[in-house]
Amino acid sequence: MNILTLIIAIFVIFAISRVFLRYKGKEISLREMIFWNFIWMIVLIVVLFPNLTTNIAKIIGIGRGVDTAFFISILLLFYLIFRLYVKIDKIDKDITELTIQTSKIIHKQERKR
Repeated sequence: MNILTLIIAIFVIFAISRVFLRYKGKEISLREMIFWNFIWMIVLIVVLFPNLTTNIAKIIGIGRGVDTAFFISILLLFYLIFRLYVKIDKIDKDITELTIQTSKIIHKQERKR
């Protein structure tokens, strides 16, 4: 095991501990905790067994294992960005609706004066 593998493995263990703490603090749901721990475990497996990505690359017809890891990572990042976009859009709509409702309440109170 080289030094980079050790550093990444330690970081992954740290990240998993942070996920558990966020779950324990009720900042994330059980589903989110499982998702993130699954992602971090995959990273740990790939780091500890680098030939695994080469074998997967051969199966799906990509030249190198590193390329496979990057392609999968990019797809996952695009998916997560899409989910964030949807959540942000919903929050924006909720804020707009809340602002409209608050404005109506304030306007009614001012008319009563």
